[in-house]
Amino acid sequence: MDGWRDKPFGGYCRGSEWGWYGARKTVRTVEDARKTVQEYYSKDEIKIGDIRDRKHVYEVEIRDKKDELIDVIIVDKRSGRIRTIY
Repeated sequence: MDGWRDKPFGGYCRGSEWGWYGARKTVRTVEDARKTVQEYYSKDEIKIGDIRDRKHVYEVEIRDKKDELIDVIIVDKRSGRIRTIY
């Protein structure tokens, strides 16, 4: 993954919508998941690939400029937490 990100074990977005670290934000739709991932990786040059709706999480493909898969992450539906699973 060549250091394309600095939080391999997950993170939480900052901003007025998020509050303090560990605060919960429900992610209800695929579009909410896409927005959450776009905000989290806003400083990285990535593309968001397929998003799959699972029981408790959204599974999201992270791709590079060449459209190669570089990571698969999950976005927890109840908390908004992001974790890598690839």
